[in-house]
Amino acid sequence: MALDGFTIHALIDELRPVIINTRVDRIHQFASEEIAIQLRGARDSLTLIISAHAQLARFHIGERPGVPQNPPPFAMLLRKHLAGARLINLQQYGLERVIRFEFDTYEEYAGQAAKFLYLEIMGKHSNLIFANHEDVILGAVKHINEFQSRVRQVLPGEKYTFPPSQHKKDPRTMSAEDFSLVIGRSDPAQKVREILVKHLDGISPLLADELLARSGFATDSAAVVTAGGFGDSDVVNLWTSLEDLVNKSRTGLWEPGAAIDESGYVIDFSCIKPTHLADGKIAVRDLPLNQCVVESFEITAANNRLALLKQNLFRTISQAMTRAQHRQKAHQKSIAAADQADQWRIYGDLLLTCTGAKSGAGQSAMTLVNYYDPSCAQITIPLDQALTIADNAQKYFKKYTKIKRGLQFSTQQLKKAEQEISYLESVQTALEFADQPSEIEEIRLELQQSGYQRVRGRDGTRSKTHDKSKEKGRRNAPEKAGFHKFKSSQGIEIIVGRNNIQNDRLTTEMAAPNDLWMHVQKAPGSHVLIRSSSSGSNQVDDVTLLEAANLAVFFSKMRSSSKVPVDYTNKKYVKKPPGFRPGMVIYDNFSTIIVDPDPAILKHFGL
Repeated sequence: MALDGFTIHALIDELRPVIINTRVDRIHQFASEEIAIQLRGARDSLTLIISAHAQLARFHIGERPGVPQNPPPFAMLLRKHLAGARLINLQQYGLERVIRFEFDTYEEYAGQAAKFLYLEIMGKHSNLIFANHEDVILGAVKHINEFQSRVRQVLPGEKYTFPPSQHKKDPRTMSAEDFSLVIGRSDPAQKVREILVKHLDGISPLLADELLARSGFATDSAAVVTAGGFGDSDVVNLWTSLEDLVNKSRTGLWEPGAAIDESGYVIDFSCIKPTHLADGKIAVRDLPLNQCVVESFEITAANNRLALLKQNLFRTISQAMTRAQHRQKAHQKSIAAADQADQWRIYGDLLLTCTGAKSGAGQSAMTLVNYYDPSCAQITIPLDQALTIADNAQKYFKKYTKIKRGLQFSTQQLKKAEQEISYLESVQTALEFADQPSEIEEIRLELQQSGYQRVRGRDGTRSKTHDKSKEKGRRNAPEKAGFHKFKSSQGIEIIVGRNNIQNDRLTTEMAAPNDLWMHVQKAPGSHVLIRSSSSGSNQVDDVTLLEAANLAVFFSKMRSSSKVPVDYTNKKYVKKPPGFRPGMVIYDNFSTIIVDPDPAILKHFGL
């Protein structure tokens, strides 16, 4: 879905009347290669998205994304020079995929001066470059030095030059004879669509296929027809289609359209409707190019940002899990070693029963009768030769006391480590199921509040302490994700938490004492609440109980298992002790139902 030269031409024609003569209000850089410029017009404001992403390079009007707390240097540079500037022109050079945004700015000493923002759409070499009125580079999202490219450097202070030309022919300046020579001089075995892409500027494979389809070739044959099998009449028909495209670029009367799959997603688009993609499963319809870009590139970009954020959170959870598991193993090892503690106490007791315990220094061992052994067998006790027998006994008692104290500490810490592992598994499960930005943002905030992610302030400092009052006061605080809400086949409301923060709200704030609370047994998962009050009775029927239990299994780590035990009890028997982590509770007076996930029940809930 890369933007070709003609489609960029059409998109500029579509956007120019809307964004020209608007003023820059705010600038945000929400990703390393993407910026959002908020423009203010005479009547309303709009957001211009410009991206130099390797796979998703684009420009369009869209929704303003979330504002990062710490603007990158490139964003600060643009704010310094473009705050309050007027966007006066939007220009493409030839049919190259280079777009120049021209801003009219005011400088204190120089007065009015133009500033240029260049977007170069070139795959992995895509870039966003900012230059002054003399085309001297002020900054770029990707700096290219002489070691990376000997042909063209992109560095502050260097003169901006256009990317090297591919020496293709501009269809707008060609004649029918020129076009015929391009086809005729090509390798007879070469496909015509490849000839168009290779030799003509602004033509993508999609546009080449559409031109062939409009020249009378069926979709299958258009993809394989070669120059050798192309007759004079075919050349004339293809030239007519190309000339029609060129006329649209001159008049600005484009016919943009998109191919849309059965799910309603834009799978491809162009400056002219891609009619060759239409079949039983794909529909082609008119659609403004800006909307095409938003519904294809922007959705993909949002999904990529979502995946990257999830990946970072998974890494945070994994690192915390590894640390907790190391602590768990260390304390388990300490507890196992404490099994020998009684042996040191016995040594001490037996030594004190020995006559002459106050003397006896210089002995390396002593053999005594073990009165703790039912058979009263003899036992050999190692001694420190520098100590008396009594001092050796005290040494063993101290060793016993130290291990016992360590045992108590290790037991407490082992319990904490196991609780932390259980908590992290619940966060990991919630993150696996999260598919909305608001859900992932809630999990990120939860990890910050729990001390697993550092909070970076606007001054660049980092702290592990999460200030809830500041979070509540943020202007761009994320919208909370809603609960999963369902209706049973009996009309009873069932509510499911999406993450630990929602589980807490659901159980401690929303639930009535007699509402039925459910959770899979001994596994991470969502809290499930049956609003028995909505039925006018405190009793829940068996059908609703089974349906809610299926939801509890579906929104848990046991989703793919069979015969899953699900505990349920009234909410009044569910408690959250002080100091417990989000989503962690204790409960009693519960019953258990064994569930085999039923696809029919899940289908009823649209899952």
